[in-house]
Amino acid sequence: MSNQKDKRIFRPFRLKNGEQAWIRNMRLDDLETVLELEHILFSDPWTYSNFRHEVCVSEVSWPLVAETAYELIGYAIPWFVEDEMHLANIAVSPLYQRQGVASQLLCVILEESLARGVRRAYLEVRPSNRKAIRLYEKFGFEKVGIRRRYYRNGEDALIMERYLPRQEPVRQMSDENQKR
Repeated sequence: MSNQKDKRIFRPFRLKNGEQAWIRNMRLDDLETVLELEHILFSDPWTYSNFRHEVCVSEVSWPLVAETAYELIGYAIPWFVEDEMHLANIAVSPLYQRQGVASQLLCVILEESLARGVRRAYLEVRPSNRKAIRLYEKFGFEKVGIRRRYYRNGEDALIMERYLPRQEPVRQMSDENQKR
């Protein structure tokens, strides 16, 4: 199996405010900003070494960032193992939330999942993170279980899952779910 980082991506998109942005592979020189966002957004943040491992060592991760011409605005870490994708981490700067950044990251990840023959995508999310849960539901993820005491503070995690038929267009699925 070839290293996941061999798969390069550059995907331009427009934020809801009209600003141009794009998604690309995460690099080592992104980690300082990624770590700053991680500490702003999460009470149980990943460490620099966690992110460095994903960028430099892990053969199952495909780390991505979203950025504008001025700054890094989000990131995601999907893991691809056999016919599964596990969304290990996704985050968007508070200044750019509700601008479509997480949706764009998810679209890219799910499209790549289809291209790799992934049949099952899953993630864990805090039950208290209602905004994230609604976003995942718009993309067809369903609550399928609970991981007890998953987070360091003892909070449980919801397990959400989505099955991916081989021919399903990701954008169409997202658009259809948003109409509900």
